Amino acid sequence: MSESLLLGKKVFFGDNIFDCIIVGSGAAAFNAALHLYDRGVTNIVLITENPLWGTSRNTGSDKQTYYKIACSGDQADSPRAMAETLFAGASMDGDIALCEASHSLQEFFHLVSIGVDFPHNLYGEYVGYKTDHDPFQRASSIGPYTSKKMTEKLESEVLKRNISIMEKIRAVKLLTDTETKRAYGLVSLEAHENFRVFFAKNIVFATGGNPLMYHNTVYPLSQTGASGILAREGISFANMTEWQYGIASIKFRWNLSGSYQQVIPRYVSVDENGNEEEFLFDYFTSHQDALRAVFLKGYEWPFDPGKIAGQGSSTVDLAIYIEKHIKKKRIFLDYTHNPKGFSLDEIDKTAYQYLAKSNALSASPIERLLKLNAPAYELYKSNGIDLAKEYLEIDVVPQHHNGGVEVDIWWESSVKHTFAIGECAGTHGVHRPGGSALNSGQVGGCRAAYRIASTLKDDSFFAVSDIQKKAEITIEKFNNEFANVHRNKEGNKKVSELLTILQEINSRCAACIRPKDEIAKNIKTIASIADELLEIPDNIDELFTFNEIVLISRLMYDAIDVFTKNGGKSRGSYLVLDSIKNIKDYLKGAEIDTQFRDKVLSTAFMPDQGHVASIFRQVRPIPESDTWFEQVWYEYREGKFFK
Repeated sequence: MSESLLLGKKVFFGDNIFDCIIVGSGAAAFNAALHLYDRGVTNIVLITENPLWGTSRNTGSDKQTYYKIACSGDQADSPRAMAETLFAGASMDGDIALCEASHSLQEFFHLVSIGVDFPHNLYGEYVGYKTDHDPFQRASSIGPYTSKKMTEKLESEVLKRNISIMEKIRAVKLLTDTETKRAYGLVSLEAHENFRVFFAKNIVFATGGNPLMYHNTVYPLSQTGASGILAREGISFANMTEWQYGIASIKFRWNLSGSYQQVIPRYVSVDENGNEEEFLFDYFTSHQDALRAVFLKGYEWPFDPGKIAGQGSSTVDLAIYIEKHIKKKRIFLDYTHNPKGFSLDEIDKTAYQYLAKSNALSASPIERLLKLNAPAYELYKSNGIDLAKEYLEIDVVPQHHNGGVEVDIWWESSVKHTFAIGECAGTHGVHRPGGSALNSGQVGGCRAAYRIASTLKDDSFFAVSDIQKKAEITIEKFNNEFANVHRNKEGNKKVSELLTILQEINSRCAACIRPKDEIAKNIKTIASIADELLEIPDNIDELFTFNEIVLISRLMYDAIDVFTKNGGKSRGSYLVLDSIKNIKDYLKGAEIDTQFRDKVLSTAFMPDQGHVASIFRQVRPIPESDTWFEQVWYEYREGKFFK
């Protein structure tokens, strides 16, 4: 073992070459480890800062959904039909859609087999329900903690196999070889103290999204993401413009979908003097229209510019944005009182029938919530918020990144032997059915494991002595890059202060509302932030986090800029404006983009030039797959899929 220095700290080099390193400890990461091990790839390690952190273990929703092929009743579903539903969401590659559909039952029943208790009926049919953007009853759930239970059960199986898990390890640098255009290891920060180099033939990133780009999000505080590490190496990203935003509480971070809206709570704004106003009625022509929109938010939770016209449900989100970000008020939900002018006899017919069938025609929102979904009330109470006694502060915030690392059908990135799975991968396109992200994370891990296991025996890799020399040169260059801009000098900016500025810029202009006249200005602002001389913080992790978030923000802004300059309009979960000054004009509705439905926007940082570039490419269509059994059996036996 030898050592060198990075930012004044020792760098230790491991003498073992792993067949695969998995970065992350969520549902996607653990599933990838299981599939690798069960296919004979046992020389693996899973590295994580903390196995109890991350999104899949710490978030959920009213009825968190897993999306799969329908397998109950007389529904005539198929991999092709499900792929077409996914593909119809726009800007999604058809071959990936077919993979996600084809493996969905395999991964669903894999979860069932390890104890994730998805419900079935008397005859063993795993029944489903319709979710958003879904023509079939494909969705299943075990309640608000579906992904948490998935993660726990998958981790249990990993521990049973004695797969190595190393904690307090943070990846900070992907080691790549320019000649072979492949990855060969990672530089990691160990317990905030020293750096350790891991060598590996394959690396799987399962590190989630990048919520620190924004000021308020529904992600857990422990979730930071690590995509900036991959961006720094020039790996291409897909659809960085595409996020999902929706109404959530910001003290205890949770999606306010389903029952939280269906009981029709009161929306209240509070100004700096403490004056309250039921602001929602200013944005609708009648009380009934406003209350109907609130009820529909239960089904139509994500902000969607296509659901503004005709006083649709997303008018609620737009009203919240105006009150909070334009008028600078705080926004709350009140479950203790009915909205002004509320009468059960006069609410929308659909809402009335739903509450009646649920035996929830009660006098107040909190009483209706206790009847409709008592665990939804208990969830907040267990986190220190009693909805029967206090207001709930809210905002329209990021919930999921549909974009991410651009991958092929094996979830392999543009740098060979580097894979991205889960939210880290940009596989979803513009719209996605609810629950498809959980399925995609499981399928991605499965596909990556198949690829790694099938190609491992033919992989000619470097000798340890050779790759250590390569790593030492790379680390020296990496150290010099940091040393040029990160010094302890009087007057240098604090990382935390600049990160706050960046988050506020992104939240105002690169979230659900995107004014074109501010995009170019913010690109320059972020460039200046990236060039600031910084104090090296006591917690060195903050330095790496900041640099990663700045780079990912640059990718996102370049993608937004290219999209809008080429005539891209509102779509997905964001509203494109000429200027924030005319935001109220869009209460009448927005023109929805159709020009780029069949395009993927590919974005990459160019390390040698130091700039970011985005280009449109045609989506890959859904393949016309060969389903003749004898031919498929032959190709499968010969392993021709991987050659």
